[in-house]
Amino acid sequence: MKFFKLTKGIIILMFNEILKVFNNEQITQVGYISAKDMTIINPHILPEGVEIKSCIVFLVSYYYEDIIIDNLGVSIYARAKDYHIYFNNLYERILPILENICKRERFFGFADHSPINEKLAAARAGLGVIGKNFLLINKEYGSFVFIGSLLTTLALPEFVFEISPCTGCNLCVNSCPTGAITEKGINRERCLSHISQKKIKSDDELQLLKDNKTVWGCDICQNACPLNKNTKSTEIEFFKTDCLNNFSKCLIESMSEKRFRTYPFSWRGKEVILKNIELSDSSEKNK
Repeated sequence: MKFFKLTKGIIILMFNEILKVFNNEQITQVGYISAKDMTIINPHILPEGVEIKSCIVFLVSYYYEDIIIDNLGVSIYARAKDYHIYFNNLYERILPILENICKRERFFGFADHSPINEKLAAARAGLGVIGKNFLLINKEYGSFVFIGSLLTTLALPEFVFEISPCTGCNLCVNSCPTGAITEKGINRERCLSHISQKKIKSDDELQLLKDNKTVWGCDICQNACPLNKNTKSTEIEFFKTDCLNNFSKCLIESMSEKRFRTYPFSWRGKEVILKNIELSDSSEKNK
């Protein structure tokens, strides 16, 4: 079989077809960087036996404007179904299509647990700025996004955006009730989101959760960000169905294990989140 050399024009046409595949999934924020611009953080999970030449980066919005938020401190992402399930299903659908479009090329999908720093890759691909809370902030969807990455053997034309800072208003820094946002990074031991997910907590950590009515995750710094004020609602049905509008101890206790496992906090088991709810409820009663 005779193979033709991929010219720049053919590669661009291929990438346009790739964009159509993402658009069919209601994913509109897509970019890419070359392999030399990737920051490798987990080399042990890099695909073996192939030469990775590019990384396609994309954003998946999870913010749903019609969700009804109750008075418990549960991050918006945790009220929707588990994004890990979404990405697994997404890659099952699109990877065969992409490899059919780009004959002889391979694609490897990642999200969250990736060989590369996905946040830096997204910024270098022009998909957003990095805030002082160290989150990627996209022009359309704000910081309420998950980042996906496709490592590929396809050599896309090289270009890279300069990583831009945010407005520097410091509202996210000043809004954090525990002072977890520093110039050097997030102090995980003070971050409410991190503390809420710990199985064993100190008395001081329990008090922080109680004082701030934190059950799982934290959106305080995101809600303070002016770049999140006109955030576009997700168009992806997965994050709009079976949302937990009225979070409660009764709701979690009554969930079957099958349903419980469909939410992103399930990896910690029911005990952790139930204890956090009890803390929050006791804070409300003591007012």
